[in-house]
Amino acid sequence: MPNKAQLMEQEWSHFFDVEELEKKPLKIQLQASPEECADLSKRFGVEEVKSASADLTVTRQGGHIIYVSGTFESMIVQNCVITLEPVETALSDQVEGWFADKEATVSFAAAKRDRDVVQQKGEVEILDEKDDPEAIIDGQIDLGELVTQHISLTIPAYPRKEGAEYEQGDAGLTVDENSPLRKNPFEALKSWKEER
Repeated sequence: MPNKAQLMEQEWSHFFDVEELEKKPLKIQLQASPEECADLSKRFGVEEVKSASADLTVTRQGGHIIYVSGTFESMIVQNCVITLEPVETALSDQVEGWFADKEATVSFAAAKRDRDVVQQKGEVEILDEKDDPEAIIDGQIDLGELVTQHISLTIPAYPRKEGAEYEQGDAGLTVDENSPLRKNPFEALKSWKEER
């Protein structure tokens, strides 16, 4: 079995040896430990990750391609952007990922894209992940890291406690028509130039 140290360990790593996968799909359940949740909270920049879990199905497609699909659930705590009080948010979404042994096979789409890069074509096509899968490293893939990346994409950028509003509401953002702030910004530059 390959040395796991060769595949970089992340905050929540669950290494899967692709040699264990036969023709039949394999179902895998992941559950982050309290220590892993603490590490994930630092990575995500949130107050706390209370839980993180996933139900995944790993399938071999066409010999060299490994397809991972499923769902995740996570509970996180952030500070409200208005009151700074803790806000608990339940996250859940789909998980999807493609992996391949790059030494054994390269997709036609990826090969064409790489050729265009070498030829320095102006626009290079951005490929779907299924056409340009992640590399299988030393016969392994990190399912925990795949789920972690999907969780990070669902974290609210501006968490708000229910009912929390800015004191002045939207009125604080309006500018009086007669206010100097309504003037053309180049007028200030013009007067500055005249003074010199």
